[in-house]
Amino acid sequence: MIPRFARLGVLTDPGFRSDLARIARETGRTDRQAMGAAKKYLREIRTIPSPLVAGFGGWAAGKVWRRNYRNVHYDPRDLERLAELGADHPLVFLPSHKSQLDHAVLHHVLWSNGRPPNYTASGINMNFFLVGPILRRSGSFFIRRRIGDRPIYKRVLRAYLAHILEQCHPVEWYIEGTRSRTGKLLPPTYGLLTYAAEAIWNGRCNDIHAIPVSISYDHVEEIEPYVAEQRGATKRRETLVWMVKSILMMGRDYGDIHVRLGEPLSMADLFGGHPEADRRGKVAALGTEICSRINRATPVTATSLVVSAILGDPGPHGLSMTRLEEVVGELVRDAGTRRLPAVDGLASLDRAGIERIVRTLARRGIVAIDQDASGPGGVSRTYRIEPDQRLAASYYRNTIAHHYVAPAAAEVAIAAAGRATGRSLLEAFHNRLRELHGLLETDFFLPDRETFCGQVAGELARRIPAWETRLLDEGAAPVLDRLRPHRAPWALRHFLEAYRVVAGQLAEDPAGRPSDAKGFLRSALQRSLSDARQDRMPAEAASLALLSAGLRMATRHDPAATDEADLRPEREALATELGRYLDAIQTLDQWSVASSR
Repeated sequence: MIPRFARLGVLTDPGFRSDLARIARETGRTDRQAMGAAKKYLREIRTIPSPLVAGFGGWAAGKVWRRNYRNVHYDPRDLERLAELGADHPLVFLPSHKSQLDHAVLHHVLWSNGRPPNYTASGINMNFFLVGPILRRSGSFFIRRRIGDRPIYKRVLRAYLAHILEQCHPVEWYIEGTRSRTGKLLPPTYGLLTYAAEAIWNGRCNDIHAIPVSISYDHVEEIEPYVAEQRGATKRRETLVWMVKSILMMGRDYGDIHVRLGEPLSMADLFGGHPEADRRGKVAALGTEICSRINRATPVTATSLVVSAILGDPGPHGLSMTRLEEVVGELVRDAGTRRLPAVDGLASLDRAGIERIVRTLARRGIVAIDQDASGPGGVSRTYRIEPDQRLAASYYRNTIAHHYVAPAAAEVAIAAAGRATGRSLLEAFHNRLRELHGLLETDFFLPDRETFCGQVAGELARRIPAWETRLLDEGAAPVLDRLRPHRAPWALRHFLEAYRVVAGQLAEDPAGRPSDAKGFLRSALQRSLSDARQDRMPAEAASLALLSAGLRMATRHDPAATDEADLRPEREALATELGRYLDAIQTLDQWSVASSR
């Protein structure tokens, strides 16, 4: 445990005092005033660890998650390997953030295996009556979400993190910065990651090992508020009353929790001998690589496959259990063939398991079960998802969508290549594939273009031997027929639909860029909701989170200068490009309808 008086190690550090004096001069403070502010911020941030309270916290954390979940599945051997890795260098655990239970789950896993608790960066919003002091004594240190123009606060936080890492204590924070409201991993935040990198650059640590952590749930308790926030509602404020109500409302069977540790990443190895001018780019590369490793470790769950099967059904009447079992079985076999990470027991998922999942989803109102007593075999049931529940259901699909980007992109690129033949068709396919990579690379943490195209080619070769020859000789239609059932309609369409709304609205702006991002997104949400009500786009595309991702995609290469030329032609071209791929997905959807008759 880090000593209670660790603040002395921060406040007396010569480098810190020198920087504090400089900040005092720049902000018009005296050295005494700056030091007073630094002490105040350090009291607000620092943990006051107690082995007794930390042990109690590990035990209590298990009691909390067990109210909704049966088991936490993880591999103890991964923790043993980390014990060896952490003997010489500090470890930084960087979990995905799906639920408020994430910290309790990881804390309990470490505690039950005799591992010390992580020093965890918690939002200052969790520092409320009773709960805040317990968390602080269990290893949490509190940070503000918005630090704005507070140079002293930033310098104190940076020094405190460096001090913890220098003492070789394990640290934890969420790489996304907040919980994912869509199920898909959010872009990385770089504040604490940069401070950790500086601990290496400044000689405080020889190396730091980043530990990507995926935490997945068979069912997530917070789906309803997530949906509300994606539709524009204000986030619920965390208070003691909120926490007590949340715990008392538990007691449902939400299945299991799955914790997977990704491949550790040496920061020193990644940074190498790069000059100081390149450091910002290396931190960005570090964040992207960590997110990529979390995605690679995230398992395919039975719930995600069942939901994907129902959402991917193009018919209006839902799926029978026989058909649902067929589609899910094909997806399970595909996951096994591709060696995707999967939850324990996925390969043996049977009809009884699928029925248990749909009953749980039905109790939550996500899946509708229709019964028909007129069939020759007695009562038959069909399973469907109403438009007003598609956004909630989409959460589970989005948790695994990244595993299907390559096969889905292959389908879309072939379908979008048009009616060309021979070499022209093959060339058009490769052009479309490169364009799709540019659209999706940021949101899905894809590898570089050539690596991605190689992955797509490998996927095609697995499913269709000599696929290039077949494409040259037979054209697009026979190849697409062999690729059924198609992944793109359920894996990519809603992302591209949200992107197209953003691109279209940008094209209508006089400057082609939003002056008020929040106002722009609110307007885009209203437009997408209107389109969804008129069945012009799937309801799950009407999401603030997806529209925000579309805005990042559309503007990521914008020039920094505000007096740059009109960007509307570029926005119109982007909207047209997205329309071409959505038309291709519509073709794939119609193909599925025709083949099911």
